[in-house]
Amino acid sequence: MKPWMRTTVIISSWILGLAGLSLGLVLALQPRESARKVSTKVRIHQPKDQVLLIAADLCPNLASEGWPWTGKTVKEINIPMLEEKLKSHELVQDAEVFSTWDGTVYSVVKQKVAKARISNGLQSAYCDASGNLFPLSKHDKPRLPLVTGTYTRARRAEALRLLNRAAQHSSFRGGWYAVDFKPETGFTAFPEWHPHRIVWGDASEFARKAHRAKALYAYALQNKTLDQLERLDVRFEDQVVFMLTSAPSQP
Repeated sequence: MKPWMRTTVIISSWILGLAGLSLGLVLALQPRESARKVSTKVRIHQPKDQVLLIAADLCPNLASEGWPWTGKTVKEINIPMLEEKLKSHELVQDAEVFSTWDGTVYSVVKQKVAKARISNGLQSAYCDASGNLFPLSKHDKPRLPLVTGTYTRARRAEALRLLNRAAQHSSFRGGWYAVDFKPETGFTAFPEWHPHRIVWGDASEFARKAHRAKALYAYALQNKTLDQLERLDVRFEDQVVFMLTSAPSQP
């Protein structure tokens, strides 16, 4: 082979090799965008005792963005819009959508967490830690404190703070199972450990009011009237007003 022919073959081989390498690099850098959609996976983060949301509940939100995306590429799926559609679900607190190299589209959803059940007249709902309402679930009915008479988010937030402090205070073993609010008397609490109610008033001075209740419990226990305790009022600074049933409870 003549020298000039050998040189031409070598140069051509190098050019073809570089072209193939460039094409390989381009294809390697673009699988995320061009791969066919293989599957859709939904992951829901939720407390074990509050399964308020299941993947099937999110199908309408996915379908609004073209799911199941048959024959489409990941590049054709509007990921940011899909995230917004999932976040718009009434039981979703947050959502993140991303795709993997094999084309699988993942939707990672954080479910809202209920802190209490709110009941006002004929309407019932859950509320989160900030007092925001969201609808009851058809899948689960977690045992939650009942809050009634609260028609504003601020009032619900006050009720939740009272419930949280009562659950941690030694005066109220097991916390309170319900709280009611009336403009005339403020909050009324219903302790878990004993069938009586506490007229609490406003949400202030929790420690002092709890101390008054504890002192009354000790007094009633000493005088063997604790089983008859029906109502106590801790709103007043220097006294605790209480009411007993007309007859002691039967063993």
